[in-house]
Amino acid sequence: MSLDKLIELPKFAFDLLAGPALVALFYWFRFHTSKGTRSYTTKPLFAFGVLAFMIPFVLMYQGLANVLPPLASIWLLIFVWLVPIVPVAWRNLCQGLAGIPASALTLRDELAASPFQVPEDDEPILQRRLARIGYRIDDFRAVQSTAIQSRFMKISAIMFHLERWAADRESFMERNSERYAELLAVFDVLCFRTVRVLKNSREIYAAIMEESRVEPDDWQALDSLSTRHNAVSQLQLSAQTAAGAMLEDLRKDMDSVLNSLMLFAVRAALAGEWSLDRSKRRLGAIGFTLDPASPGIMRFVAKVTAFTFVWCLLWLLASGKVIDMPGDQSAGAMRTVSMTPLYFIVNFSLVYYCKRHFAFANENIFGRLPVGFILSVGLLGALLTLPAQIVFDRSQFPDGPDLDVALRELPVLIFPWGIGAMAALLVQDSTWDRRSQQTRRLRDGLVFGGGMTVMLWILLAIHQFIPIPVMAVVDHQSGLKFLLVFVVPTFAFGFTIGWGMVGPLREAAARCAVRSPVLTSPALMNA
Repeated sequence: MSLDKLIELPKFAFDLLAGPALVALFYWFRFHTSKGTRSYTTKPLFAFGVLAFMIPFVLMYQGLANVLPPLASIWLLIFVWLVPIVPVAWRNLCQGLAGIPASALTLRDELAASPFQVPEDDEPILQRRLARIGYRIDDFRAVQSTAIQSRFMKISAIMFHLERWAADRESFMERNSERYAELLAVFDVLCFRTVRVLKNSREIYAAIMEESRVEPDDWQALDSLSTRHNAVSQLQLSAQTAAGAMLEDLRKDMDSVLNSLMLFAVRAALAGEWSLDRSKRRLGAIGFTLDPASPGIMRFVAKVTAFTFVWCLLWLLASGKVIDMPGDQSAGAMRTVSMTPLYFIVNFSLVYYCKRHFAFANENIFGRLPVGFILSVGLLGALLTLPAQIVFDRSQFPDGPDLDVALRELPVLIFPWGIGAMAALLVQDSTWDRRSQQTRRLRDGLVFGGGMTVMLWILLAIHQFIPIPVMAVVDHQSGLKFLLVFVVPTFAFGFTIGWGMVGPLREAAARCAVRSPVLTSPALMNA
């Protein structure tokens, strides 16, 4: 190989990748809205959100680079971020699809509501540490409430494990060292305040009991003490009220500290582990009892993607000797194996996210279907896949006018719209509610298979009046060959998707209640 060719190869790679890489890098920084954005969700979901956010801008660069110099295209896409509402709304949508910050907040609430028990291996260490500040459990058992003791033990156990993670020099702890130092300072102040408040309360209650000569279990004497109206009784009542107020203020401060600590621990677990299940196991080591994580949307989307890709590849191999792709053959094959999985990835993700988090995607209190959501979610899916379709249009039909090809290809978007609408309809909780699982799966398959077939026939009907470039593949095909090569595989593909994929999607989307404001702290309910 000559030196010129050796130099030409990296130059070609640089010219091909440098522009998209710069655009992707710019929008990578735009995706991070706060310090530690990554720690609010799992690694796979974060990667999915970042890719979904950057891909439209990278595809826009590929289109602009054909009519503008690369540097001008890069600057133009950078200035796109200044467009009001649209880029920020797209980022918020992608962050929502990635579970930012919903994953961390949901796990924190689950942590707060879960049972807690200090592990046996941690008990001696915690007792020694608390004894150094003068806190002994037996000393305050008679004067403190269970709520305060349980909160203090939770806070101490979480801080103990955070110190372990910091000692192991984990990346999250190092990147958030300032926040960790603030929590340490707050914890130190809280420890000494807890001991002081409990000691003062114990002395106040002891003085009242000793002065009144009333035993703690003598309820009749205690009732008579509370009804006295002399000066001594009023003074004792004031002291008792002051002690109760101190304990109540301490409890409120513990709630605030515990809420911050649990969120910080959740973020550390999510940042340090690959999956939600492993993050839960790590938090369980602190002493919390958490239910195993559900499979989630990422594994489900991966299965759908793998299935659709393999099906399309096998269809291309089986029909390669029977049909000829219009335009560029390689681009047409790449379009088939890329766009079909993309339709399902985008629409299933949108339906899953909206169904879990928004009321408009669920049936109302009277059991009526969300017709508006069912009809509109597919439109959003079509808009999200439109840039990729335009890129493939230009690659498959490079000789035709770009605008004319793109406009005549718009009816193809009936597939992402139909897929989104069918998914939104079938994931409703009452769909086939009183039927057996096999019956539900069979009906899901029939609906999806029939829907895919109907969309194919509609597209063919439109092609008879307005020629669609990609539908030229069916021209000059006999009726029998059209049925065997297109209709039967389309119905079988849709039936398999509905039979095997819609049921798990319906169950996964129903696991989370509709988003609502938290009116009561979960820490209070766990007291």
